Amino acid sequence: MTSRILAHIQKELLLLLRDRGGLALLYLMPVCLVSIMAVVQDAPFKDFSDKQVLVLYRDLDGGVVGKQLLEGLNDAGPFMVTDITGDAGTTDAIFQERVRTGEFQVGITVPSGVSEVLVKSSDAVVKGLFGQIAGDSITAAEPDSAFVEVLIDPVVKKAFRELMNAQVNRVLAGLSADRMLQDMTTQMENLTGNDLEPLRIQEPFIRVKQRMAGIELSGTHVAADSTQHNVPAWTIFAMFFSVVLMAGNMVKERDSGIMARMLTMPGGAAERIAGRVMAFLLVCVSQATLIFAIGVFLLPILGLPALDLQAINWLMLLLVTLAVGAAATSYGVLVGAFSTTQQQSAVFGSTSVVILSALGGIWVPLYIMPKAMRTVGELTPLNWSMEAYNAVLLRDGNMAELWPYLMPLLIFTAICTAVAIFAERITSRK
Repeated sequence: MTSRILAHIQKELLLLLRDRGGLALLYLMPVCLVSIMAVVQDAPFKDFSDKQVLVLYRDLDGGVVGKQLLEGLNDAGPFMVTDITGDAGTTDAIFQERVRTGEFQVGITVPSGVSEVLVKSSDAVVKGLFGQIAGDSITAAEPDSAFVEVLIDPVVKKAFRELMNAQVNRVLAGLSADRMLQDMTTQMENLTGNDLEPLRIQEPFIRVKQRMAGIELSGTHVAADSTQHNVPAWTIFAMFFSVVLMAGNMVKERDSGIMARMLTMPGGAAERIAGRVMAFLLVCVSQATLIFAIGVFLLPILGLPALDLQAINWLMLLLVTLAVGAAATSYGVLVGAFSTTQQQSAVFGSTSVVILSALGGIWVPLYIMPKAMRTVGELTPLNWSMEAYNAVLLRDGNMAELWPYLMPLLIFTAICTAVAIFAERITSRK
């Protein structure tokens, strides 16, 4: 049996080597796509268009700062806030983990004591102002400062992180100003009418300290940019687009009479399908190797960031590539088993892959899509593939975090392969 499978693998590779058009489709197309799309999407990755994002929120202070900040975020369109204030079971580590793994794009913590800092800071400013009125030469104490901590999923783009900072700072600045005006109102009851020097507040009393919810690798945090998104995205697309060539070859074998001759040889449909899947799985691995090399060496020449592969787990990267390749090739044999003409296999194969790519986060990240599209996209094999690569390349994930994406890919592979074998057996009897 093994020898027959190896013979089928050899046959598929020889057919592929003789097909120059097929080789160009498998290798030149993805190289061009990743180079062009990385350049085209560089600006959008820098200029994030605000969409609805998931925010995990907790208030450890219990004062006015936490309440007002929560109201400000809820009033802002882009954010869907989940308030877990009072949940004693959520430790700092659990809170960070829920953001790092992508369950939430943002995590905001209002630490204890910030409301007290707000009161003291406002009091210091107001005393300085009214000290001028009274002719007091004593300088009021410098206002204290405090931080609201904002955790960001490493997959989220830089421009979004800046948007998040701006939104939180806007709310905090308004809160600081409101508190100061409140204190001034109380003091102005004794106002004498003297001209006062205008009071200018350069920045809010409470500022944002943002950091990545992930492990720092080689002195830096790896985050999503045009390269980090497009290289794995178009690697996945290239693997799945091999369905066009695989399905076309299967139809060609039936139309040319090759299948009839193969049926006279020992072995069955399972061995033929296994040979095709394994042959193109080798192709998928070589595609991934080529495109990742493009990300490391070519894209920096085009003025883009280099693909950051520092300190990644290479074994996990290989496992993800094999799982994605297996899902792609099994889908290819499934389409080929049910296609009756080469035109049919090409049109359906290419169209289905393009649609699945759009839904699965290949073209744009899934988290900026509308909720309905996001729900559908989460059920596609290309999204599982993208999230698996993100877990390895951006989130420094472990096997436990990879398994929720690898398991659906393996199930998808098994189902597609089993159905393809069944369909091939039915076809061979006709």
